[in-house]
Amino acid sequence: MAAKHHILLLGGTGICGLLFAQAALHDGHTLTLYARTPSKVPAAMAANPNLHIIKGDLGDAEGLKAAAACGADTFVSVAGPTLGKRGGTPITNALKILYPLLLANGTTKRVMVLSTASYSAPQDTASLKWFVAIQCYIKVIGGDTYEEISGFTKETVALGSAIEWTVFRVPLLKGEELGAGGEVNTAWVGDKRGKDGLHLDRGRLVRWVLKEMDEKKWVGLCPLLSNA
Repeated sequence: MAAKHHILLLGGTGICGLLFAQAALHDGHTLTLYARTPSKVPAAMAANPNLHIIKGDLGDAEGLKAAAACGADTFVSVAGPTLGKRGGTPITNALKILYPLLLANGTTKRVMVLSTASYSAPQDTASLKWFVAIQCYIKVIGGDTYEEISGFTKETVALGSAIEWTVFRVPLLKGEELGAGGEVNTAWVGDKRGKDGLHLDRGRLVRWVLKEMDEKKWVGLCPLLSNA
């Protein structure tokens, strides 16, 4: 039986975040959600006794301090920038505050953060399809997206051996249901077997994250996930 965790979740009011919260609560985990707009959480979910909500935005140092002190053993971020928006790097700035607090408190042992292939892992190799996707989709029309993704991924990687971190890089996400699940390819950009796909169901992503929390197959790594 999988261990039950207390998870601090960032980005929990978006599509992916709400799916993750739904699955985590269903599996019996305790969830602390740090959210700017708690009203986005469905009433039925908010009534779950295992869900706790801390109201605060990414620039709220006191709110982030309260989140870090919630007692969670696992931190998961599915927060991401809005494509094309010029809004600086609020997620990166928030993690610069949050990570030292989590390390100092000592209760959090696992960090899992969503990113994209616009951050290049050392194991990646040349890929025309990914070059086109990154250059034309993220860097050209992405506003501050590239700088934000690069920034918060680097902050996570910089944790080094201080904590068991995993950055899970995702392609184009689709679907708004947990569904029946499905297999996930875990590879690197340029995978010679063609397992570096350009699409991933959100339901599959959620299940992969919950499974990897305990399996720890990708600690200290930045795998690219896609539909199998």
